[in-house]
Amino acid sequence: MEVYRTACPRDCLDSCSMLVYVEKGKIVKVQGDPAHPPTAGFLCPKGNSYVEYVYHPERLKHPMIKRRGNFIRVSWDEALDYIVLKIREALDKYGPLSVFHNYDSGSEALLKNMDVRFFNALGGSTRVSGSLCWGGGIAAQTYDFGGLMQNDVEDLVNARGIVLWGRNAGDTNSHAVPFIKKALSRGGKMAVVNPLRTGLEGMADLVIRPRPGTDGALALGAARYLIKQGLIDKKFIQKYTYGFEEFCRAAEDFTPERVRDITGIEEEQMKSLALFYGRETPVTTLLGYGLQRYRGGGNAVRAIDALAAVTGNIGKPGAGVSYGHQVHWPAGARVAGPELAEVRRYFDRTNLAREILSSKNPPIKVAFITRSNPMNMNPDTGAMKKALNSIDTLVVIDLFMTDTAKEADVVLPCTSFFEEENLKLNSWSPWIFYCPKIIEPVGECRPDHEIFLELAKRLGLEDFRERSRENLLKWAAEPIKQQFGVSLDDLKKGPVKNPKIPPVAWSDKKFMTPSGKFEFYSKKAASDGQSPVAAYIPPAHERIKGGRDTREAGGAADKKIGHRGESPAFDSGLKDLPYYFITPHSRFRIHSQFQHLSKIKALHPHPVALMHPEEAAALGLEEGEPVEIYNERGAIRARLTLEPRMRRDVVAVESGWNMASGACANFLTSPVTTDMGESAAFYDCRVGVRRIGL
Repeated sequence: MEVYRTACPRDCLDSCSMLVYVEKGKIVKVQGDPAHPPTAGFLCPKGNSYVEYVYHPERLKHPMIKRRGNFIRVSWDEALDYIVLKIREALDKYGPLSVFHNYDSGSEALLKNMDVRFFNALGGSTRVSGSLCWGGGIAAQTYDFGGLMQNDVEDLVNARGIVLWGRNAGDTNSHAVPFIKKALSRGGKMAVVNPLRTGLEGMADLVIRPRPGTDGALALGAARYLIKQGLIDKKFIQKYTYGFEEFCRAAEDFTPERVRDITGIEEEQMKSLALFYGRETPVTTLLGYGLQRYRGGGNAVRAIDALAAVTGNIGKPGAGVSYGHQVHWPAGARVAGPELAEVRRYFDRTNLAREILSSKNPPIKVAFITRSNPMNMNPDTGAMKKALNSIDTLVVIDLFMTDTAKEADVVLPCTSFFEEENLKLNSWSPWIFYCPKIIEPVGECRPDHEIFLELAKRLGLEDFRERSRENLLKWAAEPIKQQFGVSLDDLKKGPVKNPKIPPVAWSDKKFMTPSGKFEFYSKKAASDGQSPVAAYIPPAHERIKGGRDTREAGGAADKKIGHRGESPAFDSGLKDLPYYFITPHSRFRIHSQFQHLSKIKALHPHPVALMHPEEAAALGLEEGEPVEIYNERGAIRARLTLEPRMRRDVVAVESGWNMASGACANFLTSPVTTDMGESAAFYDCRVGVRRIGL
């Protein structure tokens, strides 16, 4: 039996190193790499299902073209010739902007960026801008710090206080949990800020469940309280920050009473959170991405950044605001070749369906979908289906027949990361991994980059003349050696921690802002039409009168530790849609991936709708009952699961379920964009719940 070391290429906080066992040319087992400190020898349910993932009977194995509504197996030559014909027709008649490319982070391997290079080498194309995931927070931290950087996950053990603010580490960041536990075993404390249950509340000293979309007000109120109490790091503020006085004036409006009315939590809870930051230093804040999926999401992150800065919880071991890092981004950009494009047109990811349907001068004639599944993952699924069907030639590259692939005219099967040679770099991990080709491709599958090499060859693209499957990875790895001092040969010996990424972010206190300091007040934000200091922007759907009703945020399980909060008083326009609709990520899937695997189905067989038991009882609904979640855009179905440790005014269904499940949450979401960063405000959504058949 042969053993190979590789890395999971999924868009995930953990970035795991893996050992792969091969017998007679076939993978028989995968396991976490015990020699890689963050992975520590274990994998999540998704990682443990990779053998089935590779050899699943539904795996796409041959190119297909749709004829008279049905997919027909064709040869690679026939499929590629057909695509080249359609591209040439579009270029000749309408120009490069009639060709559209949608891509995302379905796989983060370095050579995947060759798809972007191909469309740049065409002379340009129409492409996506903005983010479905974290753009609001990226913009926010760029204003505050000048860029993205975070402490190493291994540094968590140095924290005296850890705040899981909107991050469900147990489900989506499981390899951080051992470091959290170690910090707590050393006497550290933990706070959880989340309207939903995370499963880690039992380890927490403080649990706060704010009304969805009000995190910014909570952070501003906590900062104001600390300033009033004098529990701030004056030395850090005076020496390393800019605009503190302006921030103080902005925060002055967020009195405990106002924060209570906005967030639905008691004044004492807000004060307890403030004191956690002021007294439990150093404090590490692990931000989730859901808290910025509201209209005011970017400002919410800015407010939390400011709370950390007020208390000096930046630039030292055990501290910081963890959101991501951008040190690896230039390597991917170099492969993508932005300098090759002569013209560009951008479509907003959040409003993609509308952009495609309204496109003129030129219209979209040919579209490619790579590394993404917009039918499931973009807002307003109903409109997305219409948009994709309006395109003359739609090409999808994937491993499985996703809902997006079903709408395609041409489907091309690509390899898994076990079947190709690549490098893995991640936006959350300092590690760089070499991923060898471990097995031969299943069926006729080809690596994405080889597909685009062949298309470029047939189109005669000049930039691709010197590119080949033999030299491509060596060429792509050159900037990693130039920028980070890590060679391809180094990586082939095992994972390497990027020496350019410090274990403690901003430890030198040299921020990349115009002032060189942490900026409470950002002139750049003001010039971009934003508030120069963190502000509270209510959710787009919010119409709260200001009063509070008597329903509690949590049930008896939360009452024992005093964690309470009320639901909003709704105006008449929202009586039929009284619930905030949150669509968190699943521990069993990466977005829409993995759900068809038998191992995953056994663990999570059907979609569930989480609801507080007292709220369900008020509607006459019972545990396990099929229910319909609806709003003005559509309806989805799931089985009701009662959860006492969540707010009563919230309903949650995990994102990523396919259309066949009946629970594709984006049938209900609208294309609302965040205040900054062109990010999708998925959680700015209200719904009602009813028994099926009513």
